[in-house]
Amino acid sequence: MRVNRRQIAFSNDYKLMIVDDDAGLIGSISTFLIRNGYNICGLTDPKGGLERLKEEKFDLLILDYFMSPIKGDDFVSRLREFDRDLYVILLTGHKDLAPPFATIKAFDIQAYCEKSHKLDQLMLLIESGIKSINQRIRITNYRDRLDNVLSALPEIYGLESPDLMLGAALEIIVSLTERPDVFALVDIFRSGGRTLYRGTGKYAAPLETVTSAFESDFKEAIDEVKTRHSVVQVEQGVIFPIIGRNELYEGVVFVEGQDDDDTKHILEIFIIHVASLIHNAYLNEELSTAYTTLKSSFVETIEALRLAVDAKDVYTRGHSDRVAVLSALIGKKFGLNEDELEELRIAGLFHDIGKIGISDDILLKSTGLTVEEFAEIQTHPAKGAMILSAVSAFDKITKLVCSHHEFINGKGYPDGLVGDEIPFGARIINVADAYDAMAFDRHYRKKLSQHDAINQLMEGRGAQFDQMVVDCFVALIRENTREITSIFHV
Repeated sequence: MRVNRRQIAFSNDYKLMIVDDDAGLIGSISTFLIRNGYNICGLTDPKGGLERLKEEKFDLLILDYFMSPIKGDDFVSRLREFDRDLYVILLTGHKDLAPPFATIKAFDIQAYCEKSHKLDQLMLLIESGIKSINQRIRITNYRDRLDNVLSALPEIYGLESPDLMLGAALEIIVSLTERPDVFALVDIFRSGGRTLYRGTGKYAAPLETVTSAFESDFKEAIDEVKTRHSVVQVEQGVIFPIIGRNELYEGVVFVEGQDDDDTKHILEIFIIHVASLIHNAYLNEELSTAYTTLKSSFVETIEALRLAVDAKDVYTRGHSDRVAVLSALIGKKFGLNEDELEELRIAGLFHDIGKIGISDDILLKSTGLTVEEFAEIQTHPAKGAMILSAVSAFDKITKLVCSHHEFINGKGYPDGLVGDEIPFGARIINVADAYDAMAFDRHYRKKLSQHDAINQLMEGRGAQFDQMVVDCFVALIRENTREITSIFHV
């Protein structure tokens, strides 16, 4: 296998461990992976491997299933006591000796591979694992950075003036971006009007001194941001709008230098909150709005991830929006209150957010899934719940997302819940999700007619689907055929 320098540079960022009581196999696999640029630690002693994993950070573990004195499943069981995230690939001597599916699920084993002198399959699994690790790291980093930024908002709310608020906000922006040169400029229109200005780094100077050095094109870009209320990238950096409600004020935040898209989006969300802070300071609103603002910003964050999931596949684009609409319609027919309907709608929007961590090769596969691939697909409700769990306000929504593939008969996933153990909202989303999936073409089959889709739901009553929900939804379709049809643009 020919390896280019770029691949080797990428591979060198990751540490892999292989544990097998066959020294010869370790040698051949290690040589192959080193040639492909990976950092490898090979051990024949399982006990030593566990101790090493406790002491050092590794990204991926290749593990023999049949070892002495510790068998592979026992090794992983002990590993998961102190490390729940390490990506594990099990090696088996023969396909008939593969680990039981229950073991793979119980210990979060991501893949297994039959031993062979040809290592291409193992290499593909490793590359897939690295991709999954990258996605998890990106999501975790994004969530952690956003949480760190938003956790500072209550302190900013407690400050006495918009000027102090702007100063505190700039300190957070500098910390987040590691870029020292930042300024905020806000024109206040109340009480005769005035301008607020705060700057850091080379912009920590009087407003007149700073603005006199602006080039004409930079001034035009600032005016454009104020007018259009949209982020503008310029040669010097990025300009974000500070948008006031009720024409109270308008302003901008400028961050010199270039940042990645995740950082820009976090900044955009944060600055929206800064705008809200200033508005509240001038209108003397109650500080209790902070909690609502935090919740709405997190929705925006997860919405970006949801759109990333939808963008992966043209066949499922718009799926989450339709499931949200259908779920809310069903919930309304059941008489749910406004708060419950909103929770149901948001859960419908984000029910598939966990697919951000599933390999595109699996999501876009047009043929039947293998047992391992289906097991990976089955992790998406729990992954989605993990993403949403970052904010306690999403506790009920998290439960709905985690349970939307549970079946009434207990044969669903991830927890095998039965009947009323499944949250009612999750039972609604389960029906809406299934119907939408049947109503559109997928990689592996053509869409069903409305008649056939309803028949499928009816056949699943009391097994896959809640009987009352199916009956309610079918009645809804028959009573509001035009409204339901319009959702699907058919």
